[in-house]
Amino acid sequence: LSVLVITCPCALSLATPAALTAATGNLTEKGVLTTRGHALETLAKITHIIFDKTGTLTHGMPKVTETRLLTGISLTQSEIHALAAGLEASSEHPLAQSISHLSQEPAEFQEIKIESGRGVEGVINMDAKRKKYRIGSQSFVAEIVKTDFPPELLASKSSESSVFFATENQWLAVFYCHDEIREESSETIQMLQAMHIKVSLLSGDNLQTVKRVADKLGIKQARAGLLPADKLDYVQQLQTQGEVVAMIGDGVNDAPVLAGANVSVAMGHGSQLAQASADMILLSENLTLLPASIKLSKRMQAVVHQNFAWAILYNIVAIPIAAMGLISPWMAAIGMSMSSLLVVLNALRLKNVPRVNKRTITSS
Repeated sequence: LSVLVITCPCALSLATPAALTAATGNLTEKGVLTTRGHALETLAKITHIIFDKTGTLTHGMPKVTETRLLTGISLTQSEIHALAAGLEASSEHPLAQSISHLSQEPAEFQEIKIESGRGVEGVINMDAKRKKYRIGSQSFVAEIVKTDFPPELLASKSSESSVFFATENQWLAVFYCHDEIREESSETIQMLQAMHIKVSLLSGDNLQTVKRVADKLGIKQARAGLLPADKLDYVQQLQTQGEVVAMIGDGVNDAPVLAGANVSVAMGHGSQLAQASADMILLSENLTLLPASIKLSKRMQAVVHQNFAWAILYNIVAIPIAAMGLISPWMAAIGMSMSSLLVVLNALRLKNVPRVNKRTITSS
């Protein structure tokens, strides 16, 4: 009976769940919601972390700084704003939302089609004529214009995000938008690099804007003008090279790559599709919690190993003694309970792990 009681695998079965529950509870209190059980275990092993730009490293609240119209068009700026606002009202992209606020009387479009990461197309009946409009990336809009892009639409501030607008066979305007970088982005990148984790920036924005953000944050690997499929291909290439990849994003166009990464994190303000595809949600939107979560996940792995080591050691020592008749059943029951209690108490230490800052990352 003593042998039977001692070999009851309570401590072994509690080793991982107790640590996982304590760690996820700690993160939830800090503003990081874990939606899938494997996330923390995988997070401890990541070697490469990928950031989206708009809404992740930046605030995701861009403002239109300039509307540049093509010379000689029959439309006024207010009419251009009404058309663009009506077309962008159906999109959830932050740049689209900033343009949709340019007019209080947006035009009404029919047959609206949204291509993730590229732009929006719609049809409007104006002056008894059916016209098709497109707004979005230059390559997307150029498909219906089929003429060279006029240099006069280029702004002097080429580092700003640009949204192109045109109708069939005619360029109309370019909207230039500026989005502020999050205050904690630079500190977060430095902490991740101090942990020897590679950092990449993937964006569908123009090269100048992406380069400006990457240079300011110290990110050496940055790619611009990418579609959702291109981002997913990049992640899969890293995975074939043996990298364990984490992806941080917020938009609908980030959903495929979030689902394809080893572990993914969606921003709290992000689209529902992005959050549904992610393993974790950064409710507080404080990027410094990312390195804190990685450090806690590694601490959790260490606690799990400690729990397993104790449970195995206890059985190795206690079973032979019980088999020799030196332990009575009541002593075995107390020993089994104390072993399980020790595992739980060791796991509960994870609830008291302090918040990580740049100093603690560097010292560790």
